[in-house]
Amino acid sequence: QVISDPELVLPTVIAEYIPVGIKGLLIACFIAAAMSTFDSIINSSAAYWVKDIYQAYLKPEASNQQLVNQGRLASIVIVGLGLMFSFNITNINDIWGWLTLGLGTGLFIPLVLRWYWWRFNGYGFAIGTGAGLVAAILTKGVILPVVNNSQIQEYILFLVPSICSFLGCILGTFFTPATNLETIDNFYRVTRPFGFWEVVRKKLPTNIQAKIQAENKRDIMATLIAIPWQLVLFLMGMMLMMKQWDNFGILLLIFILLSIGLYFTWFKYLEKI
Repeated sequence: QVISDPELVLPTVIAEYIPVGIKGLLIACFIAAAMSTFDSIINSSAAYWVKDIYQAYLKPEASNQQLVNQGRLASIVIVGLGLMFSFNITNINDIWGWLTLGLGTGLFIPLVLRWYWWRFNGYGFAIGTGAGLVAAILTKGVILPVVNNSQIQEYILFLVPSICSFLGCILGTFFTPATNLETIDNFYRVTRPFGFWEVVRKKLPTNIQAKIQAENKRDIMATLIAIPWQLVLFLMGMMLMMKQWDNFGILLLIFILLSIGLYFTWFKYLEKI
């Protein structure tokens, strides 16, 4: 039963193998972790409404008491919507897949584009994010119920919000004014990203361009090392818990070699940047 339903693994381990005192402490830790995430999401969501929408556009002259009232009202609405939404959830994998593949994609595309394309602006970010989120909601509520194949549902849940978010980013960027070149130039000098930044890059002295290009190449190499480094770090903990010492030793050796590679491609240059 545990193997057929992965969601029962952790409750079964806690119920059957953890001593009574540690069991209570562990459950309390899980509840505390869940509540800390829960209240952070509520507070941040209410803050977005109050500071970024209500005070910025709807009522800039609002008093402190009015802002506090809006924050309280937003918190109540968010909690109420969350409770209503939870009654329609039958499987945690469904909601997790929607959050990561659907809603996450709507934000992922704009977050990536802002680092690699100089023309991308705040309007493109906002419109792309909004288009992706709306597409994710409509996909979940309208398209997926008529598709019976679960594997196809996952592809649809990823592709539809991705395409809508990307189109929203492009259209929102080109149909709105470009960001001031002075602001873009300052951003590029501080962050030094790689990608489509030729408009800004060509204005820099040759020696600075060469330095940035060398740094970008090191970052790419460090990324290729850091991804397996993090994966090995997780696997080491698993092998240690399962007492598979041979596999743990092999992973430890790989971890050391990857750490050396990270030092020479990333950590070594931090103080010089």
